[in-house]
Amino acid sequence: MSERGTYVVIEGIDGTGKTELAGRVVSPLIKRGHSVSSFREPTDRFLQAQYARLARSDSFSAALCLTVDRNLLRPEIDRALEQGDVVIQDRSFYSTLAYQYPGLEAGAWRELERIEHALAIEPDLVLYLDAPIDLAIQRVQNSTERTAFEDEPYLAKVRAKFEQMFQPPKWIRINATGNPDRTLEQAMNALLAAGL
Repeated sequence: MSERGTYVVIEGIDGTGKTELAGRVVSPLIKRGHSVSSFREPTDRFLQAQYARLARSDSFSAALCLTVDRNLLRPEIDRALEQGDVVIQDRSFYSTLAYQYPGLEAGAWRELERIEHALAIEPDLVLYLDAPIDLAIQRVQNSTERTAFEDEPYLAKVRAKFEQMFQPPKWIRINATGNPDRTLEQAMNALLAAGL
């Protein structure tokens, strides 16, 4: 029986480089002798489309689309962890909680938080990519994957919620203001410090 793997999620607002980092950490980990599995949320196209349709009008229902998607993906993550892989995931339930926060009343957000913690796998490590809102907006303006959330007031609220959820030592802040190589260097230092 393999020793259980390590579940690492990469979080942060849009424009901080999560997807690029998720791809770039794989090779150095493999070179260190790890078996690596990578995932990115959301995965189901229908649920992703429903989320996009509902995101600005019904935050709670939109969040549940992502929650269903996450539960469809969970068996694959469980299998990877059971076989001892380092699992690298671009976004997790923390993104759902942060991004839906501005559109929910306090009671609805707490109920969403309860659901997410009951159903999701708790990561072993969260690499939190942090950058100022104006820099993140500047970066996503050139992106082909723009979303409805990429305006400064909304992202400011999302970033504030991420800051509230930030919990060392499991959460590690990565300064994402520099180039991707610098972000990768910090992330690998964090992973090495965690024993990977």
